[in-house]
Amino acid sequence: MYNAGAVFNAGIAEARDLTALFNYLADNVKGPFSYDDLLRSQIVYSLSAFDKLMHDIIRIGMVACYSGARPMTDKYQAEPISLQLHGALVSATVPPKEFVFQTEVVVKLSRLTFQDPEKVAEGLSLIWGEKNKWVKIAGVMGKTVDDARTTLKLIVGRRNAIVHESDRNPLTNVKTAITAPEVKAVTDFLELCGNTIVGLVA
Repeated sequence: MYNAGAVFNAGIAEARDLTALFNYLADNVKGPFSYDDLLRSQIVYSLSAFDKLMHDIIRIGMVACYSGARPMTDKYQAEPISLQLHGALVSATVPPKEFVFQTEVVVKLSRLTFQDPEKVAEGLSLIWGEKNKWVKIAGVMGKTVDDARTTLKLIVGRRNAIVHESDRNPLTNVKTAITAPEVKAVTDFLELCGNTIVGLVA
């Protein structure tokens, strides 16, 4: 899982590069247009890195559960599988059973997103038996549960406004203002949250 964390941190670093590019262009390339969309892209990429991290650690954890290297959670044991997959697992030799299982997990998870706090907790339930997940996560982050969950919800809402509405007010068609410090706070939060989760479940 720590490899997944390293990939996540690389993605966060790449997202931060967009603010560096924004600052350079704003300071050195004066033009008739705004570079603010670079900041909006950083929010999108930061949350995308977080979502990928959740997919990766849940996949890795589920395969570890299947192979016996990790305790099975109640939710993991309650997950349904198809008779086709059962047959493939029973007969698998080359490729090995773990590979067949992992391939199915990838397909299953590809239909899901892990951005909203409830979805994050639900996904983590497949690999982490902690009952009060956000209490634990928020505590390690040094935040209250309400602050951690609300902040993530607001980030997801802003990301959705950027992706689905061009970050424009639906009534006025004016773009919502955005600043580099605001975007830094978003990326900082997601970085801390992601690394906290890795530390707790790895």
